[in-house]
Amino acid sequence: MYEDFVKLAQESLKPVMKLAENNTALAVNLLKSQSEKTAELMQSNLSHLQALAATKDLNEAVALQQKYAEVLGEKFQTASKENTVAVESAMTEAGKVFEGSLAEVQAQARKTAEKIEKEMNKAAKKAA
Repeated sequence: MYEDFVKLAQESLKPVMKLAENNTALAVNLLKSQSEKTAELMQSNLSHLQALAATKDLNEAVALQQKYAEVLGEKFQTASKENTVAVESAMTEAGKVFEGSLAEVQAQARKTAEKIEKEMNKAAKKAA
């Protein structure tokens, strides 16, 4: 009986463990992306400031600043899209886990109901 309980507990925790793995993978992916983007941003800022410092013409400096702002905006959009895809993928995977878990719970409930019905029928036969 104890072994059955332990087995049931382990089976019940599988979806939770899968969700934990999914969330961990998502966190690692997002942190890695953030780290890479931060390093890229710092290098980009340094290069931009060096280019601005070397510029003597005000019009050229303004043009460099505008171009940098456009490139920076594009980088932020790209990073946002990548992160959105990663989160949506994790949510889809979590949905699959929940759907699978629900199906398993329903199947287990059916088996338990059938088992109880059989036991009740046996008890009724013995009583009669």
